[in-house]
Amino acid sequence: MTLTDAEALRRARDAIEQCGWEAATMERLAAALGVSRMTLHRRGVRREHVLQALGELLQDDYRRALWPALTATGSGSERLRLALLGLCEVTEANLALLAAIDSAERDEIFHEGGDAVLTHPVFTEPLQALLRDGVADGSLTLAPDEQLDEVATVLFNLLSWTYRHLRLAHRWPPQRATEAVTRRVQRSVAA
Repeated sequence: MTLTDAEALRRARDAIEQCGWEAATMERLAAALGVSRMTLHRRGVRREHVLQALGELLQDDYRRALWPALTATGSGSERLRLALLGLCEVTEANLALLAAIDSAERDEIFHEGGDAVLTHPVFTEPLQALLRDGVADGSLTLAPDEQLDEVATVLFNLLSWTYRHLRLAHRWPPQRATEAVTRRVQRSVAA
């Protein structure tokens, strides 16, 4: 078992989704991985390492979800719509994990350090590129004083948090939540 073993990480993820991050003790994680807690200890594996590995898997999921929008033809606005749909899909695929992880751990995965933090660039740089393209082709608009990294952080969080809330708290079906959220986000930057 290594933290790069996809099957092992899937089992760890399942354990976290079932019991929540706070209850995901090393004993529980070890049992899910099919090893003893001492084996994890001897290998230097701690809970933070599992969280970091799961965060890297999330980053890969987001990259894969946004790649089609980045490489598509069409206006910046059309491609942004594809990206927003992709973000909803990847959020849906990770809904149970994101709900199981406490806010401090989610912050570690998604936020930069320091004061007035932004979302990690791996999550927002694709949105920045699409916004830049849309402004250049006239299909999207930003206020002159708006910074791309801030707008991308707002859009990413607006979509992902609202989508999760509608799915989990309001129990909306995926299609309804996707349509409602992507429509509002898209309108916020429409030309």
